[in-house]
Amino acid sequence: MPKRPGRATSANHDASYKGFFAQRRTVTDTLLGAAHELARHLDFSSLERLPASFVTEHLGQRHADMVWRIQTTDAQWLYILVLLEFQSTIDRRMALRMTDYTIRVLRGLSRDELGSRGEYPVVLPIVVYNGEQRWTAAKDIRDLFGPVPQELLGYVPRHRYLLINVQAIDPSALPRENVLAMIARLEQASTPAAVQELVAPLADLLRQISEPELAETFRAWIKLVVLRRFGSEGAELTRKLEKEEEGQMTTLLDRARKWGEERDQLWLEKGRIEGRIEGERELVHRMIARRFGPHTAEKVLARLNDLSDPEDFADVADAVFECQTAAEFLERVRDG
Repeated sequence: MPKRPGRATSANHDASYKGFFAQRRTVTDTLLGAAHELARHLDFSSLERLPASFVTEHLGQRHADMVWRIQTTDAQWLYILVLLEFQSTIDRRMALRMTDYTIRVLRGLSRDELGSRGEYPVVLPIVVYNGEQRWTAAKDIRDLFGPVPQELLGYVPRHRYLLINVQAIDPSALPRENVLAMIARLEQASTPAAVQELVAPLADLLRQISEPELAETFRAWIKLVVLRRFGSEGAELTRKLEKEEEGQMTTLLDRARKWGEERDQLWLEKGRIEGRIEGERELVHRMIARRFGPHTAEKVLARLNDLSDPEDFADVADAVFECQTAAEFLERVRDG
């Protein structure tokens, strides 16, 4: 794979990936694409994300990124711990870290979350890695121990994590509509032209799955991360993609029409400027409520009422996916 210049490794990169893995569709496609045998035993209709308060209280914001849970086909819960790892150097003790996080998840469960006889659910730790270096860290904590006599083997712990190495994924081995495959294609694109060629397939994918928040995440990710790889060429690519977006990835207004809310349809068809602004305001307000809750959405309503430029609404929409907490979002909107 060609090495890419100027690859983004900023906090925005981590934040954009959190946007992906905050979506049910991404987690579903990741399990289907990277945990084939396990996926056969999962009921994807039961997949749910645990609240941020659970992660903060039991794992700490600094380390663990998010926890999901899903029922198996025999009605048992499986907890899914997703850690996003984009540091430039490989942490050789990753297996120890993931074991620690797994124990914290288990210790944080209440009695009601245990089995009928007090048994604990299984935790599946997943490390999503996107670095340039080949991953060399042990994937099982047992491999961190040196040789021991046969009599001691039973006392050496075993615990694995599932590694998702985005740079090593073969997108052609996954279905074209798989979100993880599309993320890998975009990450592995080594030139502006290669990125531009993926815009139309991405637009087709987003139209098929009809998930507004995932579409916004892709839009923000391309704008904040992918385009920054290419310097001056990236600026030209940005202009081209903005034109492309009008017809394929679509603008915020066009997305509202495609997602089909009757009120948005009305102002788009009549072409009334007042209706367009009101429609954008309502769409962004709904996005905030979905991500950070209705209380946060109400706090910024006065700010939204003051906006009249479509670009301002787009900036607020970007902040919804770039910010990790309601407090961070409110501060960003206030400063803006």
